[in-house]
Parts: sequence; C-alpha cells; structure tokens
Amino acid sequence: MKIASARFVLAGLLPALLCGCGQPVRDEPGPVRIGLVSSPDGARYFEVSGLDAGHPGDKASWGGTFRVYTVFDKRSAGEELPAIAGSYVFQDGVLRFRPRFPLEPGLAYSARFYYSPGRVKEARFEIPGEDLVRGTSVTEVYPSADVLPENLLKFYIHFSSPMSVGQAYDNTRLLNSKGETVRYPFLELDEELWDPSGRRLTIFIDPGRIKQGVLPNKVVGPVFKVGERYTLEISDEWQDAAGARLGAPFRKSFKVSAADHRSPDPAAWKLAAPAGGSREPLSLTFAAPLDHALLHRLLWVENEAGERVEGEVRVEAGERRWSLLPDTRWSPGRYRLMIQSILEDLAGNGIDKPFEVDVFEQVRERVDSKTLSREFTVSPRQR
Repeated sequence: MKIASARFVLAGLLPALLCGCGQPVRDEPGPVRIGLVSSPDGARYFEVSGLDAGHPGDKASWGGTFRVYTVFDKRSAGEELPAIAGSYVFQDGVLRFRPRFPLEPGLAYSARFYYSPGRVKEARFEIPGEDLVRGTSVTEVYPSADVLPENLLKFYIHFSSPMSVGQAYDNTRLLNSKGETVRYPFLELDEELWDPSGRRLTIFIDPGRIKQGVLPNKVVGPVFKVGERYTLEISDEWQDAAGARLGAPFRKSFKVSAADHRSPDPAAWKLAAPAGGSREPLSLTFAAPLDHALLHRLLWVENEAGERVEGEVRVEAGERRWSLLPDTRWSPGRYRLMIQSILEDLAGNGIDKPFEVDVFEQVRERVDSKTLSREFTVSPRQR
C-alpha cells in the first residue's frame, strides 16, 4: 500500500549520527528521560530531560540529536522515513520538540535521542484513536448509465466528505460477471487525481488496454468484453480525511456495449432555447452521453456583448442532457453557446478528433484546445 497523508510534511534528511560536538550535554549522573506531554493549548510535543541546563549545545544540531519518526509498521525500526518536521526549544535542561502538524490519532511515534555515535535512547508512543464516526459515503459514480462502451476511459467517484490520499487503488476493484477480480484494469498513477475539495476522484482505465495494437492490449487483453456485465466495487476499508472508514461499501454494475469511436458533433445537439423574460433553462440533448466533469466546465453561454450568462449548470439523463438555469431572467436577443473542443464522450473522443493514445506518453490532456460556438436566439415570450 502506498502511504501518503496531507497531515504529514516530512523534514529533510539529517545526518544519521552526530559526532557528539555541539549536542546538549547530559547532566550526569541523572538519566535521560523521553516523554510526550501536552501544552495548555492542547498541542502535544516530545521532550528529553536530564540534560545539563547550562550547556544547551549548538542550536543547529538539535534536529540531529533529538528526532521523531512516524511508525507505520510497529515491527520496523522506525527510521525508514525522514523525521517529521517541527521546532525545538531548550530550557532548564529539557529539549522540547513540537511537531509542525498535529499528531495523528491511532498512529505510533518513535522519539530518539542520540547520545553519541552508536548510542541512542528510544521511546515509542501511541496516540489514542478517536471515536470516529463512519459517516462518509460514495454519493455518485460517473458515468451513471448502466450500459457503458467497451472503450470506456474513466470513472469519477464522488464522496460526501474529503477523503484520505494514497488508498484509492487498494480499495477499488473491478469484478467480472463471475465475481472474479479483473487484473490490472486501472492506470495506477503515483499521484491520485483528486479535485481541490478532496471529494471527487478520477480513475482512468489503463489506456494501453484500450488502444488496439499496444503491448498491454496484446498481452493482457482489453479490460472489458462486449455483452458482459461488470461491477465497480469500492471497499468500506477506505478511510476519509479524518481517518474513519466509509460507512458502507459501494457497488456499481453495468453492461458493456460496442466500442465508440465517433467524435461528439455539436451541430447535432438538440437545443431548446428559453423564452425571453423568463428564467427557463437553456437545454441541450446529446445523441450519446458525454463526460460529466467536463460538461460542467467546458460549456457556457455568452450574450451579444460577450458577457457570460451566470447560472446553475445541471447534467442529467445519464449525461445526455445539459441545462443552464440562469441567475436572472433571459433578455431577448442573440446568444452563443461556447464549447471547448476538448469536451469528450465516455470513450475520450474529443470534438476535434477521436481518442488517441501515444504509446509513450500514456494519457495526457490535449492542450491545443479550440473554442467553438453555436448561436441561438431568445425570443420575447408570446402573449
């Protein structure tokens, strides 16, 4: 499992051991003690006591003398990752380390004081887990239709609360009609594709298994077979940003239809214009479903002056219908529906060209986008 967390910022690598020069001096014969204490504001910090109050040593060396590590595996030595970042204070024979970010409930920490080369005192502390409420759920998965093309490019998974990072591929799998796990269906990126809110994840089907003639397709075969049923399964072991597991697992079943290699054609979209003076929605109906997320940001409306018409965008009917409910009443006149050419269907076919994958570049959003337009008229309401 990949381990990542927005709560931990790892410090730079420090020397493994110091030569002893510049360290806080031990106050012999009293023992050195390592503890975990709380400040009046509720913050936790680590301290090592029993040092010589009159010899604090070189301040620059404190980070090498007293270090704290996150312990993800209790059987490990605890030094596999760099020490966590924080600040140091020396006072009255006590060297204190305050982590930059709050300690994570349910995790263990290794606090290490290095006497001299080859001599180290370690203390481990477990932060009690909170009584976490399992309230986060999967709210939607797009595409929402129950029939999807053989060359489907991606899924969007929406959650009710921000999620943890680094657990996506361990908690998402694809099952065939026999309940067997499909091997290697996803493009497992090192950096998961989350939106800024942490509530929407994009998971790509491995494009090497979509493109004909590419090695993964030849060796492993395509992910989907026409006519078969599949289930996208999301485990309730997945943790949200607070560390709580999902309230329940989620399953989306669908049937696979023939591959789609046709580009969307804006001229063929059915446009229903609203009446002037009303707040009726402008409505578009597509011949086939389009990409849910892209529909929200790559279509908009401008008036004759080039001003954007603000309002609420709705994507419905299995991503076959787009509508704009304006914030204010429509003024009679001419308008333009603005369309960016990188708008895609479920198979990644853009308006400008069908889906293509460069063998070496894998999936990369096309940056040579053009903006197209389609004019329509808002007529005065008939009395």
